Amino acid sequence: MGNISFVILNYKTYEESIACAESILRSQTWEELHIVIVDNGSGNGSLEALESYFKEEKKVAVIGAEENLGFARGNNLGIMYAIRCYHPDFIVAANSDIIFEQPDYCEQIMAIFRERPFAVLGGDITDASRTQHFNPVATDRVYTTAYMRKQVLVSAVKAWTFRLLKLFHLKRLVAGHYGITQDAGGADVKDGSKNLTTREVGGVSVAADSRIAQEMEGVLLHGCCLVFSRLYFSRYDGFWPETFLYAEEEIVYYLAQRAGLTTLYSPRISCVHKEAATTGTLYRDFCDAKIFYFSQITKSYREFLGLMERLGER
Repeated sequence: MGNISFVILNYKTYEESIACAESILRSQTWEELHIVIVDNGSGNGSLEALESYFKEEKKVAVIGAEENLGFARGNNLGIMYAIRCYHPDFIVAANSDIIFEQPDYCEQIMAIFRERPFAVLGGDITDASRTQHFNPVATDRVYTTAYMRKQVLVSAVKAWTFRLLKLFHLKRLVAGHYGITQDAGGADVKDGSKNLTTREVGGVSVAADSRIAQEMEGVLLHGCCLVFSRLYFSRYDGFWPETFLYAEEEIVYYLAQRAGLTTLYSPRISCVHKEAATTGTLYRDFCDAKIFYFSQITKSYREFLGLMERLGER
């Protein structure tokens, strides 16, 4: 047991995907390693650029979808390719804006699994400043249909709130709360004064400005970089495919819990998440970005709620 495949999902940000793949190739010496880059119907020359850049690299395969399949199905395309071609023991599903710097990342995956066989593993993921730690996202979260109905309502209200702020040119009223200012070209940018990254502990949001030093089982993990073992794929084919964008990691956690599979956080592996590279290329206005996020996650939560109801959840 020792074959590891990395799946990188690209959408219009081929430079980010190249940097992600190169960070793996530079930092890892693990022999049984392959990288699958999925261009998710970018239509901006990303597929051709990726194919050209990696044409001589035997460890990297570049495949393309004819259209944007969304996060779950786009990743699943790469996961199925990796399983079919490389028969991996572990699959690392990484966003294109992830950078791997830890030289023994692969070795540690093997060691952790031998000690605590996991279905899904998440490591210490930091932002580019190394001051914010995304994992674990939440501990002891329990999903019920009542909880999910509330999430649908809250996210829908937030989407409409940002629509109204934009419509009535009131976004400056909340820009300071999000640490947003404008650059010389008129685009909204973070000014560094605020970092709103949080984690949930006992149902309460707390600042995520410290590293969790101990391994923790049964926790919700951030979806920007997840390590799946064969234990997960013995039950599921990949991400649940009915969402387009957002909440995928919540559904992974929920389904793993229902199946008695272990989700594990371990600080023994780490990576850097540069954050929101794709969304940042699409929206210069932070209200537009918020509208997009809350609209998409509302749709995902509705699908999630439907899944729970079909499974007989209360």
